[in-house]
Amino acid sequence: MESRLEYVEKHLGSLEDFIRKNSKYYLESWKSEKIRFNFAAFLFETLWFAYRKMYKSAVILLLMNLIINLVTFLVLIKTKFFMGGTLLVLFIRIYIGFKANDFYFNKAQKILEKRGFEPEDGDCGTSMLGVAIIVFIAVVFQVLLDFYLGVTLYYQN
Repeated sequence: MESRLEYVEKHLGSLEDFIRKNSKYYLESWKSEKIRFNFAAFLFETLWFAYRKMYKSAVILLLMNLIINLVTFLVLIKTKFFMGGTLLVLFIRIYIGFKANDFYFNKAQKILEKRGFEPEDGDCGTSMLGVAIIVFIAVVFQVLLDFYLGVTLYYQN
């Protein structure tokens, strides 16, 4: 089995075609033995996944964040450990910051091998539409959550 460095060197052109925007950063990261922290993925976790067309991961992260917010508000806010949700989200973001480039490499490798190292346009590059859809879904869920919590709190008093 070839190493990641050998894989990147062997399929450099296909990987550049796949990545498109900011390919130099990702190719250097994948060639290096050092772990690189992806600040964009840390800061914009869900949006970064959507931007890089990893929609399944983006939706999972979005749902995780919504559940964490709901549990924090309904349960943890009443305890001494009310910062638990914030700490959990921070831990998840730090983990993603360190692992994002590996996640992206695995996606690239999977798609390139599936397509015979000639990826289709729909697989490649980035997607602002994906980001817009995730933002829309997040806003809708947040509005529904705020409405639910507002009604719940109103009728509890």
